[in-house]
Amino acid sequence: MKKALIIDDDRNILTTLEMYLEDQGFMVVTSTSAETGLQSLRREAPDLVLLDMKLPDRNGLDVLKDIVASGIKTQVLMITAYATIETAVTAVKMGAFDYIPKPFAPDQLDLVLQRLKRFQNMEVEIATLKGIFSEGGILTRNPRMRKILQTARQAADSEAIVLISGESGTGKGLLARLIHDWSPRAGRPLITVDCAAMHENLLESDLFGHIKGAFTGALRDKAGKLQLADGGTVFLDEVSEIPTSVQGKLLRFIQHREYERVGDPKPHTVDVRIVAATNKDLEEMVHEGAFREDLYFRLNVLELFLPPLRERPEDIQLLADHYLKRSARLNNKTIHRITDEAMQRLQAYPWPGNVRELINIIERSVIMAHDMELKTTDLSSNIANFNPNAPPDASLQSLTDLEKQHIQKVILHSSSLEDAARVLGIDPATLWRKRKKYNLD
Repeated sequence: MKKALIIDDDRNILTTLEMYLEDQGFMVVTSTSAETGLQSLRREAPDLVLLDMKLPDRNGLDVLKDIVASGIKTQVLMITAYATIETAVTAVKMGAFDYIPKPFAPDQLDLVLQRLKRFQNMEVEIATLKGIFSEGGILTRNPRMRKILQTARQAADSEAIVLISGESGTGKGLLARLIHDWSPRAGRPLITVDCAAMHENLLESDLFGHIKGAFTGALRDKAGKLQLADGGTVFLDEVSEIPTSVQGKLLRFIQHREYERVGDPKPHTVDVRIVAATNKDLEEMVHEGAFREDLYFRLNVLELFLPPLRERPEDIQLLADHYLKRSARLNNKTIHRITDEAMQRLQAYPWPGNVRELINIIERSVIMAHDMELKTTDLSSNIANFNPNAPPDASLQSLTDLEKQHIQKVILHSSSLEDAARVLGIDPATLWRKRKKYNLD
């Protein structure tokens, strides 16, 4: 089901639009202020946003700028009683799909939604013809990535736990959101638990909740994120960082769908689907005793490994051009392209920070640029001066790259996979998983 977000402080408008959009098959979320509206945007990632130009806490154009900057793929329809040609043109230039003045009739909204549907269908057709996947903030033409996304779409229909692995900045959070949005639970919440951001006791409370007086500072009962996600999905980001004491409680929940709030022995049950992500090798952590083996096997029902950007060279120009246009629009710059020399530098760079690093580099470069083209001199010095022909320095390679290269070398010089596993000191099943992870033949 598609989602729509209405941000307007006029209660009558909210009610009218909510009823209209529900009749059109949308799940509708409403907000009466910019602040709560942006919170709903990040939480729900709606397909359509109807945004009032004049809100009690902020100007609608400023909110539109934040929506575009969020990277969430949505279409924005500006609604205002203060319609002028100038503001309409400004809104469209900033990224709004269309603009409609109050008061409006239902047939006017019908026409806008019809145009929007035709536009979205055309976008999908063009992307398909170009061999490009573009949805939920993920943009790729890499065959391996497209296959992973196809698997993710198939898995979304199930209740299976999905473990998303990959380096930082590869888009694990975006894929988790897509899996939720593709699933039958899309109409319910997606709640994220940042397992790396909290102390052990705080993480337990954040996940399971607590009762008043459970510990110093627990002044009232608190619902945990499992409860908040009831009927939806819980995304355990950086699951490798969960302390061992909390791992056991998480395992119990996965096995029995029961948990206890901190300070409360009474068991509680909720209906949630779990998606987890990690940038570490959980199997290695199991061998080191840092992660429970039984929890690892429970989480690793279906693993999706997102390859780093350096293994997706065909995506670098695609992503750079996309974020150039977005950043130029947000910063009111008239930059239309990246010069060939600058693009060569971008494509030669190994991108240790992956897509997240590329986005930051493009945004910074757009701000620093003075001409209508983004040049090599606008890039940060580490990219502008990067020399791909310099002698390789193994100390500058990531552990992931070193492991991949070593496994590939051992396989090439072994008589069989069993022999390679023996040389590597791992069992054949582990070697099979690592070959699949690194896409090794």
